[in-house]
Amino acid sequence: MPSPTDFKKRRKPPGTTPAHWFLRGMLGGVLLITACNAGSYFLRTQSVADLIDGRQNVTESLGFPARVWLEENYSNNSEAGFNFFAAGINLLFGLSIGSLFGAIGIRYQHSLNQKIAEFEKKNSNQQSKGYQFSIIGLLLLTTLIAVLTSTVINYLKTPQLLLVIYFAGPAILLGLAMIPRGMHWRSRVVILAIAEVGLIGMAMWYGQTLGVPLERVMLGIFVGWTSQSGIFAFLITVALLMHMAINEKSPDKIDNDSPPSTIT
Repeated sequence: MPSPTDFKKRRKPPGTTPAHWFLRGMLGGVLLITACNAGSYFLRTQSVADLIDGRQNVTESLGFPARVWLEENYSNNSEAGFNFFAAGINLLFGLSIGSLFGAIGIRYQHSLNQKIAEFEKKNSNQQSKGYQFSIIGLLLLTTLIAVLTSTVINYLKTPQLLLVIYFAGPAILLGLAMIPRGMHWRSRVVILAIAEVGLIGMAMWYGQTLGVPLERVMLGIFVGWTSQSGIFAFLITVALLMHMAINEKSPDKIDNDSPPSTIT
């Protein structure tokens, strides 16, 4: 019977071909434009109060670069509702940005492949040691639980708790996934997925107790989580590419790659 170690060895490594990097760049561009579309809600909408109180009469809309959705009190406005033509424009814009990211991925594929190899090797070594909590990890976990508990107790009967879930949800999920040490990144993804479902379920239940319509709660999670996650992922990716570009042009790297000279 195969052991867990055998299953770990059989795991398929991430793709490293130019096509893989172009596809990742394409998906990254589409996700970035999706995040911008979600974040545009805060610029195009009169007030976010409707996310925690469905009885507010405000005009809401979102879309980047074109407006794809509009909801307002004036029912005679022909522009209200979902605009499929604008959605197509935004999709084409996202594909064009994704093509640019894909070209950048192909340009730096060798450095990215090295990063993947180092990352997989590091995670494999950590996983072989077993899961563990450090003193700092336990302190962070205790602090996180204390903050969440105090927030729930203080705002249990007020709609502010929904705002905490909308705008602090990604940070809470990331903290829960990153605190354990010695865990492979795939296991962290599982933790993120389970915690995400649980937090969304909590938001839906709490919204129902406050009388906030379900579509308002889901809209708040979409515009809050998607915009934050997409923008921060984009910033991290840009920082990584800049770091690799600087390393490739560094004189120290050129000197290290050249064979050492000998005195005869």
